[in-house]
Amino acid sequence: MGMPLSAFQFVLPVAVASFLLFREEGGRGVRRLLRRTVSVRGAARPGCWALSVLLIPALFLVTYGLLSAAGAPPTGPHSPLASVPLLLVLYAVAAAAEEAGWTGYLLEPLRERWGTLGAGLVIGLVWAAWHVVAYAQAGRSAAWTAGQVLGSVAVRVLMVRLYDSSGGVVLTAVVVHTAINVVESVFPGYTEHAAPALVLGAAASLTAALVTFLGSGSRAVRPLRARGEPIPVRPATEPVPADPAAEPVPARPAAEPVPARPVAATAVRRASPPPAGRTWPPDDR
Repeated sequence: MGMPLSAFQFVLPVAVASFLLFREEGGRGVRRLLRRTVSVRGAARPGCWALSVLLIPALFLVTYGLLSAAGAPPTGPHSPLASVPLLLVLYAVAAAAEEAGWTGYLLEPLRERWGTLGAGLVIGLVWAAWHVVAYAQAGRSAAWTAGQVLGSVAVRVLMVRLYDSSGGVVLTAVVVHTAINVVESVFPGYTEHAAPALVLGAAASLTAALVTFLGSGSRAVRPLRARGEPIPVRPATEPVPADPAAEPVPARPAAEPVPARPVAATAVRRASPPPAGRTWPPDDR
């Protein structure tokens, strides 16, 4: 798999996101973004993690099966299976750097404004265009690039759906992104022929359309309030009408007045001087 110079642009998403966060929140915001990118905290269930790991291998397995059934089994150069552990490490670092920007920083504002599908389409188009220069430098054909762009947009929609289902765990997107690069490397002739990229793009698009159709309306997304727009005031809660069939609740009796404390005799005595030839006794207190 060719590695043009533009492939090292994976550091730009995290660099730009860190710069913007540093301006807005200082170093604390940058540290929070980095921790969130690799954190497993969230509402992600085991099913979300299983889908994150198996989604891309399943799509490539379908691609391999369709090409083989059509009489054109994939052939060509590919990375050996023994290199998978090293590829996992390298591509996981690169995927974390990209997803810190795409998912950790950019996704939430877009998702609040345009919903899960809209955010996936926007980031997917930007993400696909982001790699077009690298494809051109690597000498990929126009048909291969078209299939790859189609697949990138569709997979990004699925990634955003997984992120949404996991309760906002960025690491699910990192796992899917890593799997894309690893499986592409070991798939026979994937970068040499247009057919695998086109079939994969079609399979990913159908999967994204099906998931979007089945999941539509399952979760409402709060729209983003425009800058400067006043915060809407919630209406006061209307009183619940009394049930005419219900027994009236007896009124609580009014509290009896507390009797006034009698004035101490000593205070009365000391209010006037003692008679001639007598003195008041000392207080008993």
